Amino acid sequence: MFYLVGDSWYWAHPPMYMPQNCNLDDVAHIKKFVDIPVVCAGRMEPDVGAQAVAEGKIDGVGVARQFLTDPEWITKIIEDRLEEIKPCICCHSGCFNFSSSKGHANTQDLLDTMGLARCALNPKTMQSKKYKIVPAKKKKNIAVIGGGIGGMEVAIVAAQRGHTVTLYEKSGVLGGVFIAAAAPSFKEKDRDLIAWYNREIMKYPSITVKLNTEVKDVASLGADEVVVATGSVANRIPVPGANEYGIQAVEYLLKEKEVGENVVVVGGGLTGCEIAYDLYLQGKKPVIVEMMDDLVVTPGVALANTSFLRDFFKTNKVPVYLESKTTEIRKDGVTIATKDGKKIDVPADSVILSVGYKPAPVAEKSKHVHIVGDASKVGNLRTVIWQAWDVAMKL
Repeated sequence: MFYLVGDSWYWAHPPMYMPQNCNLDDVAHIKKFVDIPVVCAGRMEPDVGAQAVAEGKIDGVGVARQFLTDPEWITKIIEDRLEEIKPCICCHSGCFNFSSSKGHANTQDLLDTMGLARCALNPKTMQSKKYKIVPAKKKKNIAVIGGGIGGMEVAIVAAQRGHTVTLYEKSGVLGGVFIAAAAPSFKEKDRDLIAWYNREIMKYPSITVKLNTEVKDVASLGADEVVVATGSVANRIPVPGANEYGIQAVEYLLKEKEVGENVVVVGGGLTGCEIAYDLYLQGKKPVIVEMMDDLVVTPGVALANTSFLRDFFKTNKVPVYLESKTTEIRKDGVTIATKDGKKIDVPADSVILSVGYKPAPVAEKSKHVHIVGDASKVGNLRTVIWQAWDVAMKL
């Protein structure tokens, strides 16, 4: 058997930034010159893979991560239940949780790194003894405040355990801040995941969804248990001109504010880098300003994802100012201070602020009030979903 895996992590198991079926043309080319079976993996779509096999371009399709997210994936395909498949979003934060940044081979906790082949979206994968559905000894009325991923996950798990759940969402749609996160063109699987949650939550008669309903007093709900999943709010930076000329990351992602051709992105974390990547794909000219000594230094973001972004910006000569601080934001650009004390004026039509978030719970934790997801501590989809299970299993 011949395998094409490449030298980079992201070719062996591509992140969401790479196109679906991204290895197919190369593998099909290799098959022309070998007399052994050739299998293609890497964000393969089942219909595209099946057609390639039927046409003799390849001999088989390799799939791994999708089985971790939904072990019944192939059964659902056979039974034509495609909408029931929980999609893998290629985040790697459960299955290949190696984090790396400049000078640090692995910034992730070693005990966590040892737990490979798990899944951010499906806590039961490789952890079935810890995460499992156990019928509740006492069925309760559960109120969940916040219809983001964390809130929906709590509602589903609680319903599966036999509880009656009322889910309150202040906006008119379910999805929370993940709607903004899923907005870029390369996040099609994120959008599929939001759609999956919206369909899944409707399967349970014991779940009542109340949209356009803001909860300010949890005691007024009359619930046995309350779960707060109200997410986080963007940080504000004390930089002159930030409030006047800065565009928040969510405002850009939701297209609430338009940007020009030359865009400075303040903050080189995951969100900032994804925004810069999205801008580049649109033909714009992004510049990244980051205070740390590397891009995306936060533990929990996989090497496959971060190394692709770093390589992409380097290859495409996207300006990146590391160990640099934004000191002023103006209508026509920003001023940054570098590590060696230099001040540089960077011209820009627009400035996007991506400087992190802080929890925004609507109530404090108590005996019968539980806080999950970013409302508890800002993290990623894995921390949100796994904590949702931690809470829902004890209700």
